[in-house]
Amino acid sequence: MRARWTKLCASAGVLTVCYLKRGEVMTSVSRQGLIALGAALSIFLSCAAHAEFAPTAAERANLKVVAAFMSSWNTPDAAVAHLADQASVRMVEDQPAAVGPAAVASALKSFLVPGVTVTVEVLESTVHGPVVLNTRIDTVKTEGKPDQIYPVTGVFVVKNGKIVEWADYLLN
Repeated sequence: MRARWTKLCASAGVLTVCYLKRGEVMTSVSRQGLIALGAALSIFLSCAAHAEFAPTAAERANLKVVAAFMSSWNTPDAAVAHLADQASVRMVEDQPAAVGPAAVASALKSFLVPGVTVTVEVLESTVHGPVVLNTRIDTVKTEGKPDQIYPVTGVFVVKNGKIVEWADYLLN
């Protein structure tokens, strides 16, 4: 009898509780059940995020600072206007950070030699206090060469309307 109930529970395709005998309970969770549970949890959290967990005015301002910074990458001298005086920037995760607007401008300019542009497609951004996280696709376009595409997660810390820290991490 136990094997029969186990088989029935496993084939149900959703979270199932089967009573095997008095006082004994077996739970079977299938992939479909976990996916459905995850989808429901995602919808719940999404609704909660839009309701009582909406970003504060300060957090929305931090998102705008990061968005303005990223939209100005092709003009390094304009981009660094969004950085604090002692900003620490790590554009490549296995290299030392550039510190200060002049060093960051120099690093940006080293990527942007004539004929090279960078496009940024932000897929998702979130903010928690001064920390802004984004997942994006950075595409380096060089005349006469195939595009270089980089899936990236960026971590920014914004204080007093300026970026004080930025680090990028490749997703592949």
